[in-house]
Amino acid sequence: MVSTSRTKRMIREPTRTVDELQNEENIVDSEIAPSSLSSILPILRAAIEIEEENPRVAYLCRFHAFEMAHRMDPMSNVSGVREFKTNLLHKLERVK
Repeated sequence: MVSTSRTKRMIREPTRTVDELQNEENIVDSEIAPSSLSSILPILRAAIEIEEENPRVAYLCRFHAFEMAHRMDPMSNVSGVREFKTNLLHKLERVK
């Protein structure tokens, strides 16, 4: 008697490294923001618009957006929030 096993292999996306994130300048800004954080999108858009003219203000906008995201979902329970906050923090650290 031949037994056929139907087991699923667990496949997950590769983890992105900090180096990969550094090559993606504006990926944090609104492209991958979870819908639960839609209220912070205007702040991130303002950061993009003002970045060339005033990088310090753009940094402060992003920092404020991170604080808002953390207040809205401190445990990062909603899908995509943890990745979004992590990417935003990496971007903030790069331009510090």
